[in-house]
Amino acid sequence: MRDKHKSGIRHFAKLPAAAALFGAVAGGVNAAETVLAPVEVSAENPQSRNGTVNTFKAPTVHVGRVEQDARDIPQSVTSVTRQLMNDQDANTLKEALRNAVGVTFNAAEGGASGDGIRIRGFGASNDLYLDNFRDSAQYNRDTFHIDTVEVLRGPASMMFGRGSTGGVVNQVSKTPFRGDLNQLSTTIGMDSFYRVEGDFNRAIGESTAARINVMGQKADSFREGAEMNRWGVAPSITWGLGEPTQITASYLHYQEDNVPDYGVPYYRKTPLNQGTNQPIDRVDTFYGLKDFDSEETQADVLSLRVEHQINPNMKIKNSTRAGKYDLDLRASAPGLSFAKPTDALTDSTTVTRGRKLRMREQEIYSNVTDFLWDFETGTVRHNVLAGIELTREKLLSTGRMQLDTTGKVLPSSTTGLAGCNLPSTTVGNPVTGGVPSNCSDPVNTVTADSTADTVAFYFQDMIDLNPHWKVLLGARYDNFKASTENLSFTKQKAADNVSRTDKVWSYRTGLIYQPDQVQSYYVSYGTSFNPSAEAYSTDPKGALTDPEKNANYEIGARWTLLDGDLALRTAVFRTEKTNERQTDIEPGVVKPYLLSGKRHTDGIELEAAGRLSDKWQVFAGLALMDPVIDEVANPARKYQEGNRPDNSPTYTGNLWTTYQVDGNWKVGGGMNAMGKRYTSLDNTVFLPSYVRWDAMVEWTHRDLSVQLNVLNLFDTEYYEGLYAGFAVPGTTRTARVTASYKF
Repeated sequence: MRDKHKSGIRHFAKLPAAAALFGAVAGGVNAAETVLAPVEVSAENPQSRNGTVNTFKAPTVHVGRVEQDARDIPQSVTSVTRQLMNDQDANTLKEALRNAVGVTFNAAEGGASGDGIRIRGFGASNDLYLDNFRDSAQYNRDTFHIDTVEVLRGPASMMFGRGSTGGVVNQVSKTPFRGDLNQLSTTIGMDSFYRVEGDFNRAIGESTAARINVMGQKADSFREGAEMNRWGVAPSITWGLGEPTQITASYLHYQEDNVPDYGVPYYRKTPLNQGTNQPIDRVDTFYGLKDFDSEETQADVLSLRVEHQINPNMKIKNSTRAGKYDLDLRASAPGLSFAKPTDALTDSTTVTRGRKLRMREQEIYSNVTDFLWDFETGTVRHNVLAGIELTREKLLSTGRMQLDTTGKVLPSSTTGLAGCNLPSTTVGNPVTGGVPSNCSDPVNTVTADSTADTVAFYFQDMIDLNPHWKVLLGARYDNFKASTENLSFTKQKAADNVSRTDKVWSYRTGLIYQPDQVQSYYVSYGTSFNPSAEAYSTDPKGALTDPEKNANYEIGARWTLLDGDLALRTAVFRTEKTNERQTDIEPGVVKPYLLSGKRHTDGIELEAAGRLSDKWQVFAGLALMDPVIDEVANPARKYQEGNRPDNSPTYTGNLWTTYQVDGNWKVGGGMNAMGKRYTSLDNTVFLPSYVRWDAMVEWTHRDLSVQLNVLNLFDTEYYEGLYAGFAVPGTTRTARVTASYKF
């Protein structure tokens, strides 16, 4: 087995070299200029030239096809800015999303990996976007190249196509700007946490700029055995800054080399034992095989955006994305085994290990053309967006099996699973090292080769009736065709090859009232759809089944106070799925899934972001939700009606605030709160509610800053990721120190 530590060190060594090369190239271009044109230098807001640094309130919102002020969007939107992520030392997408109310996290579902997210109680793992392009691959996203994380809540198929029942998450990349920036930061923390980041921007002449972001991380875990190792580089260049035609090319290369953590099993209560229906009380105990388990991912994303301002009122944009994503997962999932059903849970209770193997090769190719036109008809102003999306997505998903060393599949009665026999361990004294002697490398068994093609047309008009009233009307037509070819490892047909085409209209409408520049009130309605092949592959029943339909009804308000420094918002909403897909109760018959299930989430959200004074910033939110299963098709499961969906708490809340004590010192802190979450529609096994507090202090002197972050300040025991079989604990109390230098 290869030495992961040496591999990580090699990647760290590459980062300074990449930065030096970037500086040499950019510097060489400037050095070649013998005459420099005069440049006017003036003070400007840092967020206008370098993203959302120095503010908790995002100046604009990018989610969707048009950059605009949040007050003109008739839906709930949260923007997590670069400054907020920096203050919290939020290095991953999950850590950033703690600031977005109504968002919860799944553990690795089955053999899945990466960021599993729910919004308002609905799955959103396929609703992740990078610069408004679908980013649905299975990997753990880092924020080193991200300026803002945006959460748009409620169905939004009019803008994004399939999915988005609860909403979408859009990551906004850092982009080149006029000016120079050289910034390096190094973080050292408990549990052998080491991380380095670099952000370098260079102006090349008057209208060209280049930027590169680099990152390397090697980290163990408070659960001794798990590892989180990654590195990445993201260069970009923009030609035509401030000119009618602007071109931006960017690339992202990102790799992970982890020891995955499938958490702890649940102690399920039965008629015979006295279980708690909660995870076992071992938040800092690792039950995987640290020398045998691995999670390797790689993402390569190339983007090109061309914008041309035809005239002051007309603009055309064309954006192209090519992404390739690879995953090789080999994990051990824990479970409890009792000699007798009446046995109590003790340190000597057996923990079994189920083998989770998955290999995925995914490709996404997309081209989007947007046409924007502002014009007037009499006294009415129209802001029109029209566009075309052409996307091809390919996924080769490989089922794998681990044989014994003779090449034989051990019977399931021997192992509990087909494949090699993973050693069991105990609750109180787990053995996590070593490699099982009877296991060979995994071999491929069955592959599902899926292709999904999208051809979509959309049109939206924001109509300014007068200075106070606006009407939004939008529609999109999707032609979504998906096919799956199933083959065994001998290239023989393993199952029926299936295909399906869905042709669906999606709608978005809203009415906005803005009596002045401070207030904005709205009502809105939007729809979305979930086809059987939403995640590319489908089965014979799914090929016969129409898409699920979703709708969102929302009333909201926004206020911009303190001369624009503080933004407040609130919304009352209902998000509903009117024809949820459920398994037909007639076994052995290939006919469509039943589309007779219903569920909804009612709720209210409140949020504040921005400055209370020159020294005091705050970001806070609260969501109160009532998620309910309305109808279940299977008569044997009618008892689930009225229950809560899985991973859907009745409340989530967050608070983060910082205060600039003087020119050198800043202090801050806050909390995250989450209500009780069930693991299934049965509403028996659950994760308890929790409140976690964090704190920070920063000392700055000129271009040098040193920041201390303490996560889980009071060492609260809580669980973050949820799945039916296991839960992943949140971090115990830990501290990190980050030193940053600008030059």
